[in-house]
Amino acid sequence: MKRPVLTVLACVASAFACGQSVADPAAAPASAAAPASAAAAPASEAPAAAEYTVRVLPAEAKAGEDAKSIIEVTAAPGFHMNAEFPSRVKDLSCTGGTLAKAELGPEDAEVTQEALRFSVPFKADAAGKVDLAGAASFSVCNDRTCKLIRDEKVAWAVEVK
Repeated sequence: MKRPVLTVLACVASAFACGQSVADPAAAPASAAAPASAAAAPASEAPAAAEYTVRVLPAEAKAGEDAKSIIEVTAAPGFHMNAEFPSRVKDLSCTGGTLAKAELGPEDAEVTQEALRFSVPFKADAAGKVDLAGAASFSVCNDRTCKLIRDEKVAWAVEVK
């Protein structure tokens, strides 16, 4: 008599276990859907506007003199910058000049609840135009989740006098 009771208990236990494992994957796509849709869209377009905006304040530059552009990421309403995330700008390039650093790390960032700013120091070789580019990584959060943005492409030109 004990054997059928144990069999029934085993079946009930496995049914509950299966129910939980089915429920967990059903919840996972809801949280994973946002990064997939953000990755599919081009950088700095619709998904970026929903959580953050990126703009560059180009420097006033004179040939042969030090100059700085500012990369600024602003959290959208309902979001704030994640100061704990190790924000960085990598793969910096400068056509028509030289960069002081090829990569900017957390120590180079100014972070507030509203915005993240990186100063990009460079020196222009000659009058004309300098083209700069890099890939920014940062995080914005709201009261439910944090979004990790990896390698957001940023490119801009600076007129040099």
